[in-house]
Amino acid sequence: MAQSLLVRRPVSLQGTYLSENIADYYVSPFELGYGKSIAFNHEFIGRQALEQAKDKVKRTKVTLVFNQDDVRDFIGAEPDYTLSYARYRVEAGARLAGISFYCAWFHHHGTILGLALVDSQFAAPGTEVTVLWGQHPGPEVAGDASGYKRLRATVQPTPYNEFARTEYRKD
Repeated sequence: MAQSLLVRRPVSLQGTYLSENIADYYVSPFELGYGKSIAFNHEFIGRQALEQAKDKVKRTKVTLVFNQDDVRDFIGAEPDYTLSYARYRVEAGARLAGISFYCAWFHHHGTILGLALVDSQFAAPGTEVTVLWGQHPGPEVAGDASGYKRLRATVQPTPYNEFARTEYRKD
């Protein structure tokens, strides 16, 4: 029998965000902004759970625009390629504000842009946050932030591109 070209490997959680409760990593379609795509005018499996979840949204998907000086100090002036799906801790002051789930270097913007879910109180455009970049050493040293790079970022709406946000997605 021919070996499959698709190899499935377990993917571990990476980054500085660490929670003992796996539910803290779960994301609802309403947090991601997909609620308007869900029609409740018919029966389907999971309808009751989605109806309950739509009124319990505590986090908002935002774009994080990383501070250009922090990024240059961290990865250099002209990085070739930076892309991370790690879950990085997002803080406002010393308080947990949210969790990132996609960060990438965008040459056009000269910095890293990231997608994150932040508590709604921190979702206003212009809110200053800090992203802890690195790999958490594990639960045995929970709370130890030594060795992490702290990168300043500013919360902006998502999609970041104004045309995509206002025209493309207006319906």
